Amino acid sequence: MDYRTIKKINHYVFSDLDEYYSHFGKQAPEPSTDWKTASQGDWVEADDGGIVQLLKVSNNIKHPNDRKNYTNSKGWVRTVVGTFLIKDSTFMDSDFDQHGNRYTFSKKITNPSRRVVERKNVTNKEKEFATHIVAGSGAVKAYMNAFNEESDDKARKKSIVLLKQRRVMKEIESSALEVASKLGIDHEYILHSLKCIADNGMDANVQLQAVKELGKAIGTLGNVKKVETGVVGLFQGFSQEQLEGVKRKLPERSLDNATE
Repeated sequence: MDYRTIKKINHYVFSDLDEYYSHFGKQAPEPSTDWKTASQGDWVEADDGGIVQLLKVSNNIKHPNDRKNYTNSKGWVRTVVGTFLIKDSTFMDSDFDQHGNRYTFSKKITNPSRRVVERKNVTNKEKEFATHIVAGSGAVKAYMNAFNEESDDKARKKSIVLLKQRRVMKEIESSALEVASKLGIDHEYILHSLKCIADNGMDANVQLQAVKELGKAIGTLGNVKKVETGVVGLFQGFSQEQLEGVKRKLPERSLDNATE
């Protein structure tokens, strides 16, 4: 008998029926001999003879590459050992050593999070995440919508990882520029607006921030990352209250005339 702990709950793997009944007693339900048709929560006999419980069963499977290996399957099941496709050719084992990560179909992948960091091109889900960010959703909500995630805690952790990836930030920047262009907002508009704040702002701290942002934009204050010099980055040093406060105090032809 072996086990692994998930969220403070021990999930067991038994080597055979005798070990299973010895642990649960003779009154325990008989494990199913066909794990491909069993239901979530059922104990089943794996193809190597081990006894495991189906922690998750899904009859819907989506994969970005649409590989036949996935599209021809009837779904998937997850045990404490690993995740298995429901198809005739799948062999379910109960050997922890064969699975570096229980949440993947592949036995070769040990850390799926590493792929997020090493990936060069944005995925469709990441593009959707970027769109939600530009539309005004918070990072957590954007992740939950894009990836169909129900856990706030998991969405928070995953969104933080995505926002650290340069390809994702470039996608957000690109989407923001596209929206800004439709609204008539470009670098000239933003630089002019910052100049108005620096020249006419009633708050010295806000004026200083505007001067610093202008310095960064033209390179006076040293090199800055490209992702920080676009429409998204130029106003990052200001709170919304500060910007609104300055706008109220500026002369009529300051910000409002910037688009003329």
